Order: sequence, then C-alpha cells, then structure tokens
Amino acid sequence: MLTANPWVSVMCLCYNARRLYISVTFAVALCATGCIDAPHDNPYDPENPNKAFLSLTVNELGQFDLQGAVVDLVHDETTVQSDTSNEHGIVIFRNIDPGIYQLRTEAMHYAPVEQGPETLWAGFEVSRKIEMITLHFEDEMTGTSSPHRLTSVGGTWEIVEDHGQPEAHSTPNVYQGIDDDPEEISLALCENATQAFLVVAKLKVDAASTENWRAGIVFRYQNALNGYRLLLSSDTIQCYYLVNGQFNDVRSVERELTTDTWYTIRVGRNQSEGLIRISLNNEHLFTVNDIVFLGGQVGLMISNGDDFVPAIVNFDDVTIDLTYSYTQ
Repeated sequence: MLTANPWVSVMCLCYNARRLYISVTFAVALCATGCIDAPHDNPYDPENPNKAFLSLTVNELGQFDLQGAVVDLVHDETTVQSDTSNEHGIVIFRNIDPGIYQLRTEAMHYAPVEQGPETLWAGFEVSRKIEMITLHFEDEMTGTSSPHRLTSVGGTWEIVEDHGQPEAHSTPNVYQGIDDDPEEISLALCENATQAFLVVAKLKVDAASTENWRAGIVFRYQNALNGYRLLLSSDTIQCYYLVNGQFNDVRSVERELTTDTWYTIRVGRNQSEGLIRISLNNEHLFTVNDIVFLGGQVGLMISNGDDFVPAIVNFDDVTIDLTYSYTQ
C-alpha cells in the first residue's frame, strides 16, 4: 500500500493556488481594460453616439394644427430641450440622449398637458401627437362673449370670475351663461360640426336661478329645431332630441342636483361605435344608439324652463375632442 507524501500534497496546493491567483489577476485586468474601451452601442446607453429623434404634432380639439404651443422635454425633472410649435403644429427635438422623458405642453386658452413616460432609444426616430382639448378660460378677458373656439348664438354669455371652490375647477375665470327669455334658450356652440366627438364640461348653477333651471350639452346640433340635448335639472338628468321641433325622449335618470355645486357632465361618441355614452361625475348613466343624425355641432346650453326668472350657470374646464377615438 502506497502512502502519500504530505510535503508533495502541500506543494501541489501551493502550485494550484498560484495558478488560480494568476488567472484571477489576468481576468480582472482584462475586464478593466475591456470596460475602459467598451463600445457604447447599447441603444439605452446615454453615451451612445447615436442619439434619439422626436417629432411632435400639436393640435387643438383633435382637429386643428396648433401654432405657438411650448413643449418641454423633461428628464429627471429637468428640462433638457424646449421648442414652440410652428404653423403646422410641428415640434422637433434632435440629438436626444437615450433615456426616459416626460413631455410638458402649454398653450394659450388650454389647460397644460403632461405626457409620459416616453422611452427614447439611441438611433430611433419617434413621432407622437399632443392634443390640447380642455378650454380653461384663464387667458380670456372678462366680458368676452365668444371665447376661443366657442360662439355665443343665443342668450347672454360672458367670461366672469368665480374664485369659489378652487378644488372643483380652474380659477378664477369661468364662462357664464344666462337665460332670461321664456321663449328662447341660451346657446354657445363649438364652431365645427363633427361625427365622432367628446364633450366634458364642469357646470355650476347659481343659487339665484329659477327652480326650473336646466343646463348641459347639445350635440348633433343642426339648428334650433334639430339635434340632441343632454340637460341637468334639479331632479333629473334627461337626454332627448328634436326633429323639426318635435320632442323625442331618449333616456332620463332621477337625480337630486343642487345649486352652487360643481358637476361634471360627459357625453362622447367614438369613431368605431354607433353608441353615445353619457356620464355624470365619472358615473356612467346610460348609452344611446346614434341613429338619428349623421353629425352636427356640439355646445353648451341653458334654459330657464319657460320661466321669467333667469337661469344663471357657470361652465369651466370644457373638454372638446372633435375626432374622439377612444372607448370609455
């Protein structure tokens, strides 16, 4: 039987340890050298020489090119580039380091819009659309009867200040309508007719109004005798349409509504469905089959209910999208 020499075992262990030390030292040196000279070809590497390119189109109400909008490209809460949209609503950002960004847009007449996060990769060209669709009336002068993109066509309308309940609406300016004629309605219309649409409006009825007040949104409006009306009253939310002046009830929901309270009413018909969806304060109320009119205008309406006491209503933060394409 052979007996192992312990000195030989120790020498072998020392030899193997030395080889391991040399191998590890060589690997570390190789790694360090490689890291220093490593190519920055990862598309998400900020030092990649191939930068990102971002093209933006800013429009208003989903339909019109918007000139003069200021767009900020923001990374880690720092604006790295800023540009103003041209006459075609175009904004271009070049030589962008790869990373994750936010887009912040401001424009006259509209509530600011923030989009993101937007991941931009090295060497990639990205195109996006920015939609300015909410009119907040803060850039309008008090007394204006027909603010940007809205036209007063009946009753009394003007921009006034309402500093109350700032948590419920943008302050101070609102668009106030008054109906004091028992034979007419107060109406303010968006200037263009449309097939697909979304209208969201905040409204508050003044406590001095008649108890017969009604206020809301018109859509598929053809003229005073033809179109849909979605109206709130003190006890009902009602949707109906007129054909040659003849009343046709669609749906109604009983609901107790009070004066001096802000409500948000919403009606939308997207491009792919033949349905009109209606909600109040983010609560879906009902759906209407869109089979009566092919298109028409949208707008705001007030009625004093054939009373001689006026109905006074403040509207604010009115969202209008004339190419609505989403299902909600």
